[in-house]
Formats: sequence, structure tokens, C-alpha cells
Amino acid sequence: MQFLWTLFNALIGTLSFLASVLMLKRLWGLVPLSARGVIRNGVALILFSLGVLGSILPVMPGFVFFLLALLVMDVPQKRVALRRLQHSLLIRKLLQNKSFAQTWRNLRRFARHGRAPSQ
Repeated sequence: MQFLWTLFNALIGTLSFLASVLMLKRLWGLVPLSARGVIRNGVALILFSLGVLGSILPVMPGFVFFLLALLVMDVPQKRVALRRLQHSLLIRKLLQNKSFAQTWRNLRRFARHGRAPSQ
């Protein structure tokens, strides 16, 4: 019975998360284009700070936050940095995973065109 309750809570949590993401996507469309870059770079700065903190603390993985900061930031050198990072040993190993490879292609496409592929 406890398993069913946990499964039900996970299902409700997943559905609420998906609803939140859809709502945020609509709200992001209302933000002016001039403010989007500032917001994205602010989030990237926070993620970079978490990456620095994670590289010091043994509990938190710092590399993940560095990678997320690189993917979120909105600067012209982003494509060059992603291309160089793609040739690193860790990313080459991760690209063997089919879902990670698809996500990586979408992120590279996003960096190239400056907008999400689904738009």
C-alpha cells in the first residue's frame, strides 16, 4: 500500500511539474526580448557560482553546474565553447548515450539559432 501511495505522489508531482513548465514557457514569451538576455545571464551567473561551490564541496557535483551555466548563458562565444567542449573525453563518453546525444544536438541547435528548436 505504501508503494502505491508513493507512486501516486510521484505521478502528481510529475504532472504538476509539467504544468509549471508549460506555464513558465507562456510567461517567458511575455518577457521583452531585451530583458531575456539579462535574465538568462543572471541565471547562468548563479549556476556558475553553484559550480564553484560544488567544486569546493565534496557533496555537490561542480561540473554539472558549470555545464548548465554554459548552456544557459547568452553570449556570442557560446558556440565556440560548446564546440570545444564537445571534443572533451567526458562529453564524448556521454554522447554515447542516445538521450544525452539528442539533448546535446538540441542545445547546439539552440546555440546556433538563438531560439529553441520547437519555436
